[in-house]
Amino acid sequence: MRFTPEQIGRLRHRHRGYQITLATEVLLLLLLPLAQGHPWLLSVMLVLLALVLIVFVSRYSPLRQTRPLIFGLGALAIGLEILWHGALIQAPHMGRMLTVPHVFAWLLFLSVGVFRKVKTLVREPYVTVSVVLGAASGYLLIGLAGGLLLTALWAVQPSAFVLASLPLVQAGNSIDLAVAPALMAASFTMLTTVGTTVLETSNVAGQVVTTVITILGQLYVAILIALILGRYHRRSA
Repeated sequence: MRFTPEQIGRLRHRHRGYQITLATEVLLLLLLPLAQGHPWLLSVMLVLLALVLIVFVSRYSPLRQTRPLIFGLGALAIGLEILWHGALIQAPHMGRMLTVPHVFAWLLFLSVGVFRKVKTLVREPYVTVSVVLGAASGYLLIGLAGGLLLTALWAVQPSAFVLASLPLVQAGNSIDLAVAPALMAASFTMLTTVGTTVLETSNVAGQVVTTVITILGQLYVAILIALILGRYHRRSA
């Protein structure tokens, strides 16, 4: 298989994007304890991740038709993140109203991002270290989406959570920025099937969210492996 210099350049940029995306996600995870004391840090890291996905991955993706969609959803998610964070500080009531739309925008953006990541990885001509790192970054994106889903659940149904397992919240507030990092960390324990104690075992909504996060993580790995092996089998036949 021969590539033009332009194709080689785009391939190298995209593979570098995989590495940068994974590094950003790992950094976000490592900073979660610090973000509990400085809630703005999680918002900054999410915005940074969105910019990385748009600039370093989607920009060089072979899926050009859906590129405007990912750009638009990324801009919407970043805008709502900034607005939501500011509203929770200046006008908590408005911030609580924006929580669900804000989370929905991020979930949509990350869902499209994961879908595009899988399709892009399947189209990679060779399975290299960078491609494997790209697959790992897609897996972590599911964990981040799960953390946002837990944030939405916390906003609409706080009774689904074990308050003793979460940071203290201000009385009368249904959402607190300090809770978001803890929920993000809990999502990754669900993703890896380790389990978490932040959700009430008797709450149906919490059980559904836990099941969704766990199943999506396992399906991602199974589907990606099946697609890559299927492509390799067709080329070898």
